[in-house]
Amino acid sequence: MTVSLYEITIQVFIKELKTLSKLLNKGVAFTKEDGAKISEEKLVESRLIEDMGNLIYQIQRVSDTSKGLAQRIGGVEPVELKDEEKTFPDLFTRIQRTIEILETVKKADLDAAEEKEVILKTRSGEIKFTGKDYAIKFAIPNFYFHFVTAYALLRKEGVQVGKSDYLGRN
Repeated sequence: MTVSLYEITIQVFIKELKTLSKLLNKGVAFTKEDGAKISEEKLVESRLIEDMGNLIYQIQRVSDTSKGLAQRIGGVEPVELKDEEKTFPDLFTRIQRTIEILETVKKADLDAAEEKEVILKTRSGEIKFTGKDYAIKFAIPNFYFHFVTAYALLRKEGVQVGKSDYLGRN
């Protein structure tokens, strides 16, 4: 059995972005409970530690990582999503827009890009990958780093989410 690059990236990212929306919905509901100890405004600003990005930042990076893959190896025209989100509705819009971008990726185009050269520009210089290595060694781990951090921020603030929520079963 062969698993395609499209299956392990685009299909998974779309599923996980939908899961992320469900997790955030639980966060919103938590802020509206009687006796809630945190407001929506404070929850989106929550951080694990001072030098890490807040919940908004984590969602923006999940979005950027997945749409970056779609653009770098999926043949999608670059779409700028400015990091201007401040509220949960803004985050839901960002996630939905990202899903819409990912849905434009053609499986054949992405799967044909396994050997395509990808040059990622970072603060410390350029990193060269093949399309396959970019997906496996950068995009997937980076996506999950920020996804898990968003999940952890919700848990830290008391939102009742668990492993089955993380796995997208609820």
